[in-house]
Amino acid sequence: MEREADNYFNQGYTFYEEGKPEKALENYQEALEILKATENHDQMGNIYLEMGNSYAALKDCDKSLKMYQSCQEHYQKAKNQEGEAFALANIGVIHSHLKNYQKARDSYKKAKKKIKNDKESLREIESLLEETYQLQKKDAEKYYQKATSLQDKGQYKEALGFYKKALNLFTDKTSRGDCLLEMGNIQAALKNDDKALELYQKSQKEYHGPKDRLGEGFALANIGIIHDKNKDYEEARHYYQKALYKFKKIDDKESYNDISALMGETYEVQGAYGDALKHHEAHLEQFPAEHQPAYIHEQIDSIKDKLSQVKPTRKESLILISYLLILIGAEVVTTYTNVEVGLLLHTFILFGLLINSSLSTNYSFANVLRSMMALPMIRIVGLSIPILNIPALYWFPIISIPLFAASVVIIRAQKLTLKSVGLVWGKLPLQIMVALTGVVLGLIEYLILRPDPLIPVFNPYYLLLGASFIIISTGLAEELLFRGIIQKNVENIMGGLMSAFYVSLLFTSLHIGWESMLDLIFVFSVSMFYGVVFYKTRSIFGITLSHGLSNSFLFLVFPFLL
Repeated sequence: MEREADNYFNQGYTFYEEGKPEKALENYQEALEILKATENHDQMGNIYLEMGNSYAALKDCDKSLKMYQSCQEHYQKAKNQEGEAFALANIGVIHSHLKNYQKARDSYKKAKKKIKNDKESLREIESLLEETYQLQKKDAEKYYQKATSLQDKGQYKEALGFYKKALNLFTDKTSRGDCLLEMGNIQAALKNDDKALELYQKSQKEYHGPKDRLGEGFALANIGIIHDKNKDYEEARHYYQKALYKFKKIDDKESYNDISALMGETYEVQGAYGDALKHHEAHLEQFPAEHQPAYIHEQIDSIKDKLSQVKPTRKESLILISYLLILIGAEVVTTYTNVEVGLLLHTFILFGLLINSSLSTNYSFANVLRSMMALPMIRIVGLSIPILNIPALYWFPIISIPLFAASVVIIRAQKLTLKSVGLVWGKLPLQIMVALTGVVLGLIEYLILRPDPLIPVFNPYYLLLGASFIIISTGLAEELLFRGIIQKNVENIMGGLMSAFYVSLLFTSLHIGWESMLDLIFVFSVSMFYGVVFYKTRSIFGITLSHGLSNSFLFLVFPFLL
């Protein structure tokens, strides 16, 4: 019986070799019918393998695939790993013809596992594996080029279809990012902003993997543009800033300039001319002095003209003056009359600022009111500390916690950068000179107030501990809030020097508790000095150290030396 089956099999193979696959299949089928009763899985595997080859010659991929799959099953039952490897390899070839490249690779990988010592077969399968990647990439590029051509002609819907096909075939993240980016551009052109935003976000994630800074920069910029179109300017600037970082890293000046211009426009649209001016001036610093673009100078001059005319409305002026007066009144009441009433007034100020800021339609004015909300918080927390019977030195870090928390919340809400709030080194020689003024300022204030020391013993341990607390809690926390955030915001509605003046009045009002008019004059003068330094240098580094050193010498050093 098996001999008869072999005869049919050999005859079929002869027909196959002669280019007669139909005749071959007839003989293979006869051989198969005979062998079904024998359960000779190895021989049946051979027959299914050749039947698969015959259907492949007839270009009937579906039937060929079924034959190879049956072949693999029989070889598996016969525990013929070499035969199973050939079957899997052929299954991979058919999937490759059908453009099912991932399925092809899966079959090739399974085939490799079946081959133990046949190095030549392993090389052939490795070659087939690589070939699937090349074929897939070639098809993907073909679809991508077709999509690009259709997109250029304005045939957006057709282009989307080809981009999707390319996306399904590309295996490298950069190419996938390119597809998603262009699909986003099409959806943006069709004014489907939500879909565009989703595609840009996916694109950015694809680019991020291989650290494709150019692609990621474009994705981030386009996310910003969508938010810009929707008038979500803070969110737009957040993404523009990220895009600028990417473009700067790869020295793409053209893209950097384009996005920087868009970012500046968002400030101008909102009337935040102070921020717009600082942004364009920072952009100008990216160029050597002899190659600074004229158009940026023109933008700066235009904004300076607008900024010179900026002033709060009568209603806004009354609101700002009212809050200043109420704050002063609350401090006077707290110091000279009744702490509980003072606490109530500060609570009233806090809720008033919250309500006014939420009702204001002026972006810059609302930001000023929101940033001022931290001021009554300082006093509310401060007034509760004596009840806890905590040593005075530890008041500073405890009070600074809500201060830092408020600053972080404001920075995140307004999408501010570290640079915009002055957290940069600046010109170090100048910043060091400003920092050293803290020693002299501490001496002057000590001669005015003559406070008791905050440390029990004058030694290096207590000096370092106390100075660390004070520099971080008063220097950094207060300068970040008053100069980096409040003054920066006030500049947008009052201009530079007037903003320093108003913030200095706010800062001074919180020192009424020292019960010294001479100290209030001194504090106001120092605050004006710090405000002007920040306005000119845009850094709080020097004034943070000056403020921290001043208080350190005031409370830790001079009480023991003088």
